[in-house]
Amino acid sequence: MYSRTTVSLSTKFDDLARENTAFFSRTNKDSIDGIRELIDVQCKIASCFIGWWLAPVMPYRKGHQELMPLLFSLFHRNFFNAYSALKLTLFGFYESARPLLRCIFESLMISKFCHICEVDQVMRKWDSGQTIYFANTILKKIAYPDTKPFYEFWALICEHSHATKTSMQVSLELKSKDEQEHVGENLALLNALLECNYHLLNTHLITPELAYMDKFYSTRVIPKIGEYETSGLKKRAHIQFKKNRAFLGRESIKLISAYKRKWIIKK
Repeated sequence: MYSRTTVSLSTKFDDLARENTAFFSRTNKDSIDGIRELIDVQCKIASCFIGWWLAPVMPYRKGHQELMPLLFSLFHRNFFNAYSALKLTLFGFYESARPLLRCIFESLMISKFCHICEVDQVMRKWDSGQTIYFANTILKKIAYPDTKPFYEFWALICEHSHATKTSMQVSLELKSKDEQEHVGENLALLNALLECNYHLLNTHLITPELAYMDKFYSTRVIPKIGEYETSGLKKRAHIQFKKNRAFLGRESIKLISAYKRKWIIKK
C-alpha cells in the first residue's frame, strides 16, 4: 500500500473490495443469506402495518404520541445500518462496520426500554434531541433479566467503535485466518441483532390490537384491504432463526435470549 509504485490507493481499494466480496460471498454464504432474508421479511411485515403507524387509530400507548415515532424511526434506521454493515464487511472493512453494529444495538435497547418503562424521561430526551447516556440511563435501570449479555456485547462493540488499539485494521488484503474470522463474526452478530430487531417489530411495534386489526381487515372485511400475509412471513423469519443457530456463538444466543425476555425496570 505504501509504495512508490502505488498509482491509486482508491483503485486498489476498489479491486480488493471486489475480490473480498467474491471470496466471502462463497465462504460465508449461509450468514449472508440469513441477513438478507431477515432484512427482507421484516420489511415485508412492516409494510403490512405502516398505515396504522403513520395514521394511528388506536389510543396512544400511555398517552404518548411520541412513542410510536421513536420506535418506528429506530426500527427503520436499523435497516440502513444493517445493510451498510453487511456491505462494508463483505468489502473487507470489518472494523469500519462495527460502529454500525453499535448503533443497531443502541436503537434496539432504547426502543424496548421506552416501550415498557412507565417513566417517560428517556423518550422525552430522545424526542427533544438530548443526549442519552446509554449505560447509566438504560443498562443500569434493567432489573431483570441478567444484564451481563448486554454489558459484554456493549464492551466488545465499544472497544471496536473507538480509536483503541484493538480497533485498528491495517490491511484490506485479508489473508490470515484471524482476519477472515473477523468477517464471520460481524456477519454472525448482524444475524443476532436482526433477530432482536424482529422481536422489537413483532412484540413492541405490532401491538396485540394492531395484530388483530391486520388479520381482521385482511380476512373478514369486504372488500379486503389486502391479502393476509403476516402469518406466512413470521414463519419465514422463524425458519431463518433456526438455520442461524448453526453458526451463532453462545454469546450471541445469550444476547438474543436476554433481549427477548420480559424486562423489569427498576423504580
